[in-house]
Amino acid sequence: MSALSIAGVGTSLRVQWRTGWKAVVGWVLGLTAIVLLTTTSITGLYDTPDKLRSYAETTAGPGMRVLNGAVAGTDTLGGVLVNELGFVVAFGIPLLAIALTVRGTRREEEAGRLELLLASRVGRQAPLVAAVVVALAALVGLGALTALAFVAAGAQTSGSIAYGAALAALGAVFVGVSAVLAQAFGHQRSVWAGSLAVALAAYLVRGAAAIDEGPALWATPLGWYDKVAAFGETRALPFALSLGATALLLALALWLSTRRDVGGSLVPARTGPRRASAALVAPFGLAVREHRGTTLGWAVLVAVLMGTYGSLMQTVIDAITGNPDLEVWIAGGESGIVEPMAAMFVLLLSILVGGYVLQSLGSLRREETSGRLELQLSEARSRAAWLAPHLTVIAVGTLVVGGAGALALALSTAAALGDSSWVATLLRAALQHLPVILLLGGISLALFGWRPRLQAGAWVVFGIAAVIGYMGPGLQLPSWLVEWAPFGLVGNVPADAPDVTGTLVAGVGGLVLVVLGIVGFRRRDVPMH
Repeated sequence: MSALSIAGVGTSLRVQWRTGWKAVVGWVLGLTAIVLLTTTSITGLYDTPDKLRSYAETTAGPGMRVLNGAVAGTDTLGGVLVNELGFVVAFGIPLLAIALTVRGTRREEEAGRLELLLASRVGRQAPLVAAVVVALAALVGLGALTALAFVAAGAQTSGSIAYGAALAALGAVFVGVSAVLAQAFGHQRSVWAGSLAVALAAYLVRGAAAIDEGPALWATPLGWYDKVAAFGETRALPFALSLGATALLLALALWLSTRRDVGGSLVPARTGPRRASAALVAPFGLAVREHRGTTLGWAVLVAVLMGTYGSLMQTVIDAITGNPDLEVWIAGGESGIVEPMAAMFVLLLSILVGGYVLQSLGSLRREETSGRLELQLSEARSRAAWLAPHLTVIAVGTLVVGGAGALALALSTAAALGDSSWVATLLRAALQHLPVILLLGGISLALFGWRPRLQAGAWVVFGIAAVIGYMGPGLQLPSWLVEWAPFGLVGNVPADAPDVTGTLVAGVGGLVLVVLGIVGFRRRDVPMH
């Protein structure tokens, strides 16, 4: 146990900014770009009171509330923008907060760099305070840029400022959650998993409570974000709850940091057996051990989300068919409602599986930068012999994660609609997205093979593709752009027939990129900095 000391926090701030400014700027500008894309695309679509009223009617159903929350003032331009950004905000803001907090705390500590810094005249808690300040500053910057984008689009000024502040307040709570978990767990992956579990639980509780705006909305940070009602009757209480929770969590994190050693954690890491099992001696066993935790975590996450979405299918139908105006707006009756909804959920499943693949392939670069790859290659083992088991395990993991999500979506949808034919339909639609996953994985592997320092660029491609695929039709982006973006290549299955040409482009392109990545890895230096 040590006394609380934040001496040298200025030095820690300079170090964290110098080593992490690219990540900070990348997160802020990336999310701001999504906001700008939404504001510039939406503003011209809802320029009359009749169009705004029609939008409010079409988004009043429980299905949209589950996805985007209980958005107030959807009959105003600001409310429309908030609703369109609802799903992105629900995950994008927590991810920003978690990424920047973990980067400045547990990641530095796990790598041993924090211990070196603390050897100078820097207080024990100064790096933690610096990491929190950097993350909060990024959130404030994002909130300010978002407010400016809303005002420039023509939204009400006071509502835009309140909305920007609500974004920052939402992220601040997850900064506090991550700071606490960084004291509890000894590995950054555990901190990520715990923080994401909190974000997922908050999203599911908010979604269930948003259907009838029940009191449970007040129980989650996302509910507080909804209750701000920036473009309705704006409330101050949600801000007080968010800031109070953040203050308590940060105080708890500081206190917990005095109760453990540097490099240690409150929850002791499990010690392994004294002797490695026979499986760990083989490359394939090492690859399984490396990826099993990530695979299981993603499988549970995807299955829970998809099962929740599928179980709401009948609720969405009842809400729309119960509204005569919406029934006229949706052509094709009940099938015209279910099939587009199913296609959207399959698209979300594909995006999640793509995220799993990129995270798993990113671990290859971590093996290289940590020096473990060089050590393993010092044995009588070729680079292909090292890479093949990892690619095999990731490929199997993709099927496990995608299969768990597809099965959960298919079974819950069939149960909700009382129609077992949806099981085969949705499983087939999920399989038809595999070429897209191969294409994304190929981009990441090709970068790893030839330009490993740029491998994170695959996430940029993924983010742009996900935004175009999920939001493109609503933003009325050019149809060629939506259709030729990675997630649009296979078509809007199962609502429409799969696009054979696009599927071939994605599949063949993915295979070529995978081969290029393997060739590049065999020819380049290891390690390459």
